[in-house]
Amino acid sequence: MKHTFWLLFLIPMGVGCVAQSSLEKEVDQLAQSYINEKHGEGLSVGVLLDGRTYFYGYGETAKGNGKVPDATTLFEIGSITKTFTSTLLGVAVVTGKVKLDDPVNKYLPDSIPLLQYGGRVMTLKDLANHTSGLPRMPSNFFAPVVDLQDPYRNYSVEKLFVFLRQLQLSRTPGSQYEYSNMGAGLLGIILQRIYGLSYEDLVVQNICLPLDMRDTRVVIRKEDSASFAKGYDATGNYNSPWNLSPAFAGAGALRSTARDMMKYAQGNLGGGPGILGRAIQLTHDPTFSQGNVELGLGWHYIRPGEGKVLFHNGGTGGFRTYLAIHPEKKFAVVMLANSAVPVDKEGNELMKWLEKK
Repeated sequence: MKHTFWLLFLIPMGVGCVAQSSLEKEVDQLAQSYINEKHGEGLSVGVLLDGRTYFYGYGETAKGNGKVPDATTLFEIGSITKTFTSTLLGVAVVTGKVKLDDPVNKYLPDSIPLLQYGGRVMTLKDLANHTSGLPRMPSNFFAPVVDLQDPYRNYSVEKLFVFLRQLQLSRTPGSQYEYSNMGAGLLGIILQRIYGLSYEDLVVQNICLPLDMRDTRVVIRKEDSASFAKGYDATGNYNSPWNLSPAFAGAGALRSTARDMMKYAQGNLGGGPGILGRAIQLTHDPTFSQGNVELGLGWHYIRPGEGKVLFHNGGTGGFRTYLAIHPEKKFAVVMLANSAVPVDKEGNELMKWLEKK
């Protein structure tokens, strides 16, 4: 059996020792199973429950270093970034910069033909809820060759615009769900163009500072490098960090910690001040439903148990992440792994368990 380590960090704010003990036991069981049976490398878990925030760490931040991930260990959060992008869209809507039903072309170069099908134009809302009609990835992404260890690094905004100039939609925007990294990336480009700021600066100024999230960013600074976990693919081989270009920053460029993600969850449970709070609420409003799929802006709604929760996961070459927030019962779970082995099952099981408490 793979040797593992675990550690508990607790910020006291309000639940008794029995609840703490039972929560610790449940998290420990799920996390040890992930590390030992699924061959995950390291895992940082955050739980927001009854006003308290709990943090747990398992495994190692890098193979053989004996260092347990903690609440301040940095992980690539992958597509959880998309919820930040939609929150930025919400800020732009609340402050009157844009409208959700604005045509996408309004914010793109004139050289790009009108993105429409059957007379229905593609809107900003369509980009945020994956109903734009755009494919998951542009067809020129892998041409000629990309570095699979860091595939998004060199894909430029101009290359994405080249794809859009040749694109012909095959269905009506807003009519069908199709998860699109490209759509989220394009929304990030539009927001960068509107404000004249980098994606990281937009996130820091509009989300991180108001929520006191001090460790969430795109670029890992030299002083952060010791806190950045090393990522591993599903077979246990080291995978270099992913450095997403501005073209795809809005789809998955952020790095964060369990501590910051719990502050983000608290913001999504009504803790966001002023404009940000209104923007967050806008992202929760349902915008599309089709079969078992229901979306707000950026957020997916799922039911790990009986209640409906806000959800997004993420994955890069060496990381898998999970974030779920229960708006009604006011609890949340984040799982950050420095392995490409998914953590969705463990996250859903913990959400289901918490719902019964």
